[in-house]
Amino acid sequence: MTKPTPPGPYRKIYAVISRIPRGRVATYGQVAALAGLPGHARQVGTALGSLPDGSKVPWQRVINARGEVSPRGGTGLGGLAEGFQRHLLEEEGVCFDERGRIDLDRFGWDPQAKPPKTGRTARNRPHSGVAEIRAALSALGRPDRAEGEKRYLKSDLEFLGVPVPALRAALRAWLADHPDLDRASLLRLVTALWKTPVHELRAFGIELLRAKSALLESADLDLLEDLLRRSGSWAYVDTLAVHLVGPLVERDPRLLEYLDRWVADPDFWLRRSALLALLLPLRHGKGDWRRFVRYADALLAEKEFFIRKAIGWVLREVAKQHPDRVRKFLAERQGRVSGATRREAERWL
Repeated sequence: MTKPTPPGPYRKIYAVISRIPRGRVATYGQVAALAGLPGHARQVGTALGSLPDGSKVPWQRVINARGEVSPRGGTGLGGLAEGFQRHLLEEEGVCFDERGRIDLDRFGWDPQAKPPKTGRTARNRPHSGVAEIRAALSALGRPDRAEGEKRYLKSDLEFLGVPVPALRAALRAWLADHPDLDRASLLRLVTALWKTPVHELRAFGIELLRAKSALLESADLDLLEDLLRRSGSWAYVDTLAVHLVGPLVERDPRLLEYLDRWVADPDFWLRRSALLALLLPLRHGKGDWRRFVRYADALLAEKEFFIRKAIGWVLREVAKQHPDRVRKFLAERQGRVSGATRREAERWL
């Protein structure tokens, strides 16, 4: 009996997954992007759920953006459960930590990665790159400033006390010494920097992404989402959302699906990010005003200060080009707009 031919998108998805080598994993979003379907991570899960018993497609090598086996992993695959998926990966040498997560820096698949050349220098490896950057930043830090910043940001991280201008100057110097940084090395280094509990190293990673944002691809929105979820502070979230997520989504509108999901996410930093990702084009009199209004209406009743402030921030920027648009927005929602939102929105009116 002839087996039914899978739909075209499914064939592309299966072709990408079949390229993932043994002992490596890829995220649903990464597979979708490589299959020409950026922003359709769920479709990858649906395609995997449609695999027939006995398929040779290595479905077990696809995990979620947090490095976890999806709770629905294996559904539709002959009753295979997520425990069996973990078992198959462990047989391939993939390790899980105590939280049940896979180190994507260590086991993640990079289809563009080239084999290391003989005599590769230590400073090009992520762990030695982190040590190099930490040494440079430590020399610029001040203990008194570190203590003050830690209190101000109410953070559990370690602080070196490096002023932002000095950190950016260090970044420029580092980039001058590493002119051949490619996308794969960039992502590995940023991931390694964010594994440290040091504020300035994480901030350096964000500034590095911003400086090399032209290298980012649609599939990298999964990494940005992971960083946003781990941020827990406007000090990281605002730059990630405004200057990295926003331009990436503007470049590939299919990624708007991420923002539609984030605006309803239980994590208020993701909800704030959905709003702020729309800010830059709106600031210049362009952008997706209707989408912002839809998001803002869904969040107007929130008590969270950082959500109220974000709505007002975007409205404030829109008012620079379209003050009447903001006046109408506020007038039609009289009694529903918080004081924090209104004060921010009316700053330029």
